[in-house]
Amino acid sequence: MSANLPPQLQSPADLHPQRRRIYNLLAWLCFGLGFIGMVVPLMPTTVFWIGAAWLWLRSNPQRVRFLVEHPSMGASIRSFLEHGEICRTGKTAAVSSMAGSYVLWWWLVQPSATSAAIVAAILGSVAVWIVSRPTRRPHPVAAPVTVTLTPSKRQPPTL
Repeated sequence: MSANLPPQLQSPADLHPQRRRIYNLLAWLCFGLGFIGMVVPLMPTTVFWIGAAWLWLRSNPQRVRFLVEHPSMGASIRSFLEHGEICRTGKTAAVSSMAGSYVLWWWLVQPSATSAAIVAAILGSVAVWIVSRPTRRPHPVAAPVTVTLTPSKRQPPTL
């Protein structure tokens, strides 16, 4: 599977070399956080890898190939980069993980009302943004095969 990204996403923007280095560093940070998310419960992977892909597209596009060709998350990342789409499962997982994390944080930290409201507003805004993204179109499915059974022309054996 090759990365068929639109031309505008295949080369970095004309950035100052310092900005390109910062984007590359942030991309590695996002990639590392996503990698940690593969083993830590409630820590997302795909969202960090989407961020890493976005940053690498602007600083070092050849690194994106690994992410968009990943066997389990590549389709989601490609779909988001190409069309801004997030699958329904991804939306559900992201919003429910944010809600669960908020409840756990609130229960463990018992923050002030102001802190709780600020964090809730930030997470709520991100959740609204995620839900407002287009839902990824399902992969085309082959047309169902119809089999027509015709009666056999063989005669039953005679005794």
